[in-house]
Amino acid sequence: MEVLLGFLAALSFLAVFGAFTLPRRRGVRAQAEERVLPEQLQLKEARGLGFLMPTLQGLADALMGREGTAGINTRYLALLKQADWYWGPGEPAPPNPDAPFWNLETMWAAKVFRGLVLGLGGVLFLGLLSVAVHLPPISASLGLLAGVAGFFDPDAQVAEAADRRRRQIVLEMGYKVPELRVYVRSGRTFVSALRYITSRPGGPFVKELHRALVVHDITADLERGLRAVMEHNRLCEPLVNLCADLLAVLTEGGELAPVLETHAAAAQHEQRRLLRQQGQENTQQMTYVVAFTTLIVMFLLIAGPALWTVVVSLGGL
Repeated sequence: MEVLLGFLAALSFLAVFGAFTLPRRRGVRAQAEERVLPEQLQLKEARGLGFLMPTLQGLADALMGREGTAGINTRYLALLKQADWYWGPGEPAPPNPDAPFWNLETMWAAKVFRGLVLGLGGVLFLGLLSVAVHLPPISASLGLLAGVAGFFDPDAQVAEAADRRRRQIVLEMGYKVPELRVYVRSGRTFVSALRYITSRPGGPFVKELHRALVVHDITADLERGLRAVMEHNRLCEPLVNLCADLLAVLTEGGELAPVLETHAAAAQHEQRRLLRQQGQENTQQMTYVVAFTTLIVMFLLIAGPALWTVVVSLGGL
């Protein structure tokens, strides 16, 4: 009887292991078949540790005297602008009042503060623990690892916010760029079409169009407004490409409708790709929750009694 229960418990754990690993392999295979875009190489997913690599490389360059700090600050500035956290000089209010930091100085201050607080807290906690359990005092130095995690925590925050806003812009472009194309084809001027779109509620893409329109209203130069949008969203390549093509047409002359036609199709394609990717990620997360719940239930109903029976049998011997 004990052997049968143990066999059932082993089958249960194999089933749960398959539930954990199989969906992930399918998701990785499906994502490998998708087209890899350049912006995916520029802006790493915040869920992994990829966002740390440019920072670590920049710190190594700084220590070796290769002007690495400037490279780190350039990357941080691009991330802050892409996340819409950057509070530039002359702006009356921050774009996002809930942002934990809004420029390079406050971001570095947050990195140092969190690193010191978590590092000292980790050393203090492990020091007290080593005294309580009679460990060598040197083991308290492991608490400095918490300080390292605190130092890089702002990097993860701004990278995640930048990636989330980039996704929102790309998804909204799938709706708004075809709408902009329709307005231009109907006979409106491009500025008139921008005014009509920005007069209604919208997301970050509409906000960026409003940025270009504000610059145009002040300077009477729409090209400068489009360049401001490109400067603010360097890590969102679909938006940068759209503004670059519009700039080329406005500067050199030509029709805007064919350009908007091409970008409308590209925006809708990228929107579908992101929606499929998000669906795969949601399916994986739901599978993990179900698999973890199944694991607990199987352990309570099968593995737990089987283990208890084996322990009691060995105790009887």
